[in-house]
Amino acid sequence: MAAAALKRLWSRSRREQGNAVPAKPSVWTRLGAWARALLRDYAEACGDAAAATRARPVRAAVYLGLLGGAAACFALAPSEEAFEEALLDASGSLLLLAPATRNRDSEAFLQRLLWLRGRGRLRHVNLGLCSLVYEAPYDAQASLYQARCRYLQPRWAEFPDRILDVGFVGRWWVLGTRMHDCDINDDEFLHLPAHLRVVGPHQLRSEANERLFDEKYQPVVLTDDQVDQALWEEQILQKKKKDKLALSQAESLVQSESLR
Repeated sequence: MAAAALKRLWSRSRREQGNAVPAKPSVWTRLGAWARALLRDYAEACGDAAAATRARPVRAAVYLGLLGGAAACFALAPSEEAFEEALLDASGSLLLLAPATRNRDSEAFLQRLLWLRGRGRLRHVNLGLCSLVYEAPYDAQASLYQARCRYLQPRWAEFPDRILDVGFVGRWWVLGTRMHDCDINDDEFLHLPAHLRVVGPHQLRSEANERLFDEKYQPVVLTDDQVDQALWEEQILQKKKKDKLALSQAESLVQSESLR
């Protein structure tokens, strides 16, 4: 009897404790709490960053400039299609020049790139801030043992020697540098003295050259004396022509009389 009463009392207390346990929150409630905590953390981080910026504006400006520059470099890193376009443009520019006026270094570098491109040995890699174009020993589709064996691949120490061009801020710098003076053949000036083989910028764009270049489009103005001198020279020239014609006619008449 007492045992049955204790059992009923124990089961009643367990039911009461089970009813007192709070209900488990739903998924959306937990997700909302997580989102609010995340936004609170980001708000505190932004507040701390703003306070640090006000405290040290120079350092903040430097950091922002570095981040902006890195983002711009990442966005402007040229792709493989950009290199193909630049290579074809350089080839077209070189083809428009006569063979005698082409720069030998530019032509040799461009011919090497086209030769490697024709054999599928050009590789492009995007490093984020810049891009590289390098030379591969074999075509990517080659099935030779030397091309597939990882123990026969070029060493990493040889990689700098295989780099052909560097793309940075939307430009291929090595190709642009090689094509800078593609229309100047240095072999044409080998017979000149050493001090005449190099022309400085001040010699190409001097004030005298600029003045002469502008003056050639100006109308020619002659004085009265110059006009009289030109008319007198024209009369003398016409008289000489008439005398020469009369002399030739006289010689022809003399020759005809002598033949008779």
